[in-house]
Amino acid sequence: MNSDLTPTDSDEPPAHPLALELARVLARSDASPRVLMLGVGSGRNVAPLVAAGASVDIVEGDPERARAAAIRFAAGPRVRVTRGSYAGPYAFAGGFAGALSTHALLHGRIASIEQAVGAIASRLLPGGALYATFGSTSDPRYAAGAPIEPFVTAPRAGSERDVPHAYFDEVRLRALLRPFAIETIVEASASETAGRWAHDANGSRTMMHWFVRANKVQATP
Repeated sequence: MNSDLTPTDSDEPPAHPLALELARVLARSDASPRVLMLGVGSGRNVAPLVAAGASVDIVEGDPERARAAAIRFAAGPRVRVTRGSYAGPYAFAGGFAGALSTHALLHGRIASIEQAVGAIASRLLPGGALYATFGSTSDPRYAAGAPIEPFVTAPRAGSERDVPHAYFDEVRLRALLRPFAIETIVEASASETAGRWAHDANGSRTMMHWFVRANKVQATP
């Protein structure tokens, strides 16, 4: 997978719409919210969150991207980067008002995605927001990929060759998100939102993702 953190402006889309929406939600907070970000990608989603007054703690699984991001954001007092598994445990303490994942939860086996969702929930405040994308079984790459396990296939060619991708239908995705109250769950084209650091325009043309907006279920008294 391409670990370049500096694609040209003409190649890389603007910040993901889920990042922009989360930034707008957090900007209404009177406090100084903390955001947990899984996967830094090109770094395009950091700026709107910081501009909204949030502190951003990033967990990045790829060592090269983690190193590059740590250097890139070293001067930003409200951005921290650590290398770690998305499935947890995380180096950062809990108390997050929001969590964002625009690509990290697309990759891996089902068990690792389940563990990551649980790890996110464990770090969020009650009512904390999760804005995330998940793979959809409507994505043609699902049927075309090399089988790994049920609902997990890997591309047979390209920059993500042999990388396991997890795919969900709506019923299975809702079951995955049991720790959360789902606000919206929308299946939509990712052709305009997938990062060009990992996919070129042609490669993302037919991608389908689930766009999820949810909140951690309040603890029962």
